[in-house]
Amino acid sequence: MKKAVWPLVIIIILSFWALRPLFAPGFFAFHDDQQITRLFELDRALRAGQFPVRWVENLGFGLGYPLFNFYPPLVYYLGEVFHLIGFNFLDSIKLVWAVAILGSGLAMYFLAKEFFGRWGGIAAALFYVYAPYHTVDAYVRGALSELFAFVWLPLILLFSYKKKTVLTGLCLALLMLTHNLTFLPFLGFYAIWALVLDKKSLLVSIPVCFALTAFFWMPALYEKQFTLVDQILTKDLAAYSLHFVCPNQLWDSAWGFGASLPGCIDGMPFKLGKLHLIVSGLALAAGLLKRYKISVLLFLFFVLSVFMTTEYSRFIWDVIPPLWYIQFPWRFLIFSSLFSSLLAGSIFIFIKNRFLSGFVLVVLVGLLFWTNLKLFQPREYLPRVTSDQLTSDREIKWRVSSTSFEYLPKGIATKIQENGTTGVDITQSQISKLKYQIISGDFGVNQQNFQPDRFRLTGASLQGATLQFWITNFPGWKVWVDAALAPFTDDNKYKLITVTIPPGNHEIMGKFTDTPTRMAGNFISIAAVGLLLLFAIKPMYGKFNTKV
Repeated sequence: MKKAVWPLVIIIILSFWALRPLFAPGFFAFHDDQQITRLFELDRALRAGQFPVRWVENLGFGLGYPLFNFYPPLVYYLGEVFHLIGFNFLDSIKLVWAVAILGSGLAMYFLAKEFFGRWGGIAAALFYVYAPYHTVDAYVRGALSELFAFVWLPLILLFSYKKKTVLTGLCLALLMLTHNLTFLPFLGFYAIWALVLDKKSLLVSIPVCFALTAFFWMPALYEKQFTLVDQILTKDLAAYSLHFVCPNQLWDSAWGFGASLPGCIDGMPFKLGKLHLIVSGLALAAGLLKRYKISVLLFLFFVLSVFMTTEYSRFIWDVIPPLWYIQFPWRFLIFSSLFSSLLAGSIFIFIKNRFLSGFVLVVLVGLLFWTNLKLFQPREYLPRVTSDQLTSDREIKWRVSSTSFEYLPKGIATKIQENGTTGVDITQSQISKLKYQIISGDFGVNQQNFQPDRFRLTGASLQGATLQFWITNFPGWKVWVDAALAPFTDDNKYKLITVTIPPGNHEIMGKFTDTPTRMAGNFISIAAVGLLLLFAIKPMYGKFNTKV
């Protein structure tokens, strides 16, 4: 077996236990159980010709809202690839889950190998895969986008170190489109890393990243003012001030599947794990003894990421409002897992004997499995649940919609729920089964066609009519009556698009269109992709001419 391959085989085989729950029939219970719904809605939008997908039709209690205008879509596009080749929605999401877990270990191996050799690469990869917070994302929270963010973090550091600035920018872009709440704080770590190892990397990678993702971040930043985001994600029970981690929880905390709560007793775990902490300390000691700067830098990153999870960092959170959208300071545990895993790999730079390296690796992996393997299982298996059940009308329009609605437009009727949080003032019986209603007058419909981001009605009215569509208004919606742009209102409880037509035969059309901000973002991203392709093709074109 080639030297370049055997470490990858070892990592893939030893990652099996982190993947094992995905092989069970059905699915399993976790917090963020919207993954299949989001894929289903993205699939419907794509099949209707919407790209990039922004508006989803059935979420928001069937009112629809621009989910992917704000929520990073990349993992669902990957899920769509699996779905298009024949997998159902449930299995497609499981496959994305598996790619995220395996991909994180392999990405970490390639980074750690550059500094600590193959033995260190294997150790770092397995410590990364079996980090306690990794399984919190995978099997407690079910936070698929954050779980996939584990893949990009090592690759960004790797390409930056190797001075592959365009690839660094591309991976930064992929991170933003995977999980922007990981991207935002990671920029700080990356900036320091690049300044220490390759200052020029920042000058290219950052512009590349923001140009490629302009179609996403420009409307996301500007248009969030029209949503409930500020009211829901930075206040109530999601306020960052309620979710700091107590230092003793980092060493050890009871394993559970409940919620994050104020104080030091939570329903979910936030431990880094004794082994990760002990090995990180040993790596620092060895780094100081041998004056190995990378070990010291990684430990400083590790300490900073841990510090940001605790109450001691409140003064930083208080003065940087963008951090408030992260909601939970314990999200910084993803970086603690990254740097502590790299520190575990760094120990091997000081072991020169091949057989001793193998022995130390076996001991470390044995301890890792003994302490953490039992954590990689969900709270409950749901063997009988099917893809059809998870994409049913009731499931999407009521149960899933009740758990996430922050991208509904500002002005929609809300209420304070029993737990003290803001909710939409709606009951299940109030969700309309019809796409439109005739509020007044008469309208005999001849044809109707409703797609995720548009609709068309043709018919006749004897005395004129007012039609109300079960679609909530958001910047970008336009209505035409007989091919002429028509005014409409939304001054009602759910900001429903309401159109008045005169007597006669009419064609009524509506479409969710791009705003100037979206169009500008699309143009910048398309131009950036074009330029990158040009630079990629140009060297090959030169080689072709030389041969001719």
